Amino acid sequence: MRHTASMKRLFVVILLAAFALALAVPSGAAPKKSQYTYLIGSTPQFAPIVAAVHKGFYKKLGLNVKLKHFTSGGVAAQSFIAGRGDFVNTGDWPAVRTWLQTKGKIVGVHPSAHYTELSVVVAKKGIKSAKDFIGKTMGVWLGTTSEFFAAKYLDANGVKLSDVKYKNVKPAEMVVALDRGDLDGFTIWQPFGWRSVEVSGAKKVHILSTGRGFFTEYMVTSARKDLIDNDFDAVTALIKGTMQGAEFSAKNLDEAAKIVGKEFKVPAEKARRMIAVMNMDVSYTAQFRKDMDSLNNFMISKGKSKAKVNWGALFDSRGLKSVSPKLIK
Repeated sequence: MRHTASMKRLFVVILLAAFALALAVPSGAAPKKSQYTYLIGSTPQFAPIVAAVHKGFYKKLGLNVKLKHFTSGGVAAQSFIAGRGDFVNTGDWPAVRTWLQTKGKIVGVHPSAHYTELSVVVAKKGIKSAKDFIGKTMGVWLGTTSEFFAAKYLDANGVKLSDVKYKNVKPAEMVVALDRGDLDGFTIWQPFGWRSVEVSGAKKVHILSTGRGFFTEYMVTSARKDLIDNDFDAVTALIKGTMQGAEFSAKNLDEAAKIVGKEFKVPAEKARRMIAVMNMDVSYTAQFRKDMDSLNNFMISKGKSKAKVNWGALFDSRGLKSVSPKLIK
């Protein structure tokens, strides 16, 4: 009888533990869909994702991923908000805007990279400082990290945003507009800064500044909350595959550059330069949250954002924790 009672108690303990685990982590033996659409931009900042697709890392984990390109992550985010795709990867400002706009229906899943040198201010040769932009026209792409960096760069150098004329321009068009004289400069991400110097010549334009010293830019993957709740294994497979893509890209720069360059029609040499300065860590860290809060608080101060980030509601770290508790720092 004692043996039977002990077995019953043991069974109850195991049952309760299993029930608690089921509540903590959504169930499912494998990704549920035959194909997942991943919305991304069109530059090498998306390298770990592209590498994971082309090297078959996602597929080996049961995740069949189809990439859909947009002019930028910010434009991809707009499409994702409209209901397209299963995952989206964007820069930091579009990610925050998306989480806040959807009030937690779309949440952060993991960072995919961060860096300081790939956002640039490009200007006519005669413009040698931020104050030289006063009364001039600066090209930005509104709703993207370009908009944030322009405001941050000018503000840090004591220039009122109202003293500079903003013109909303797409990245490739910025290069042409500056060469034509329609702009006095622009803020954007690489490789468009390098492209501008190639098109106009170093005697006519130059890279005035990078993001170093102003901010750390993050690339962030987001998903709909209901997908995370109902297809959790797709999320963990995505994280694992992206980590493998990141590791491959870091250890095989030349091959990764060829893959990424071909995907985005960017010369492999430029793709390599970009991948080499990217930290492709997916960890959810205190520094990540601090940097993202700093970005959002700055945009609140400029009237561009209306709410603070509630990390408990707007970022779902369960996938990262399931892959490895060490990814939560």
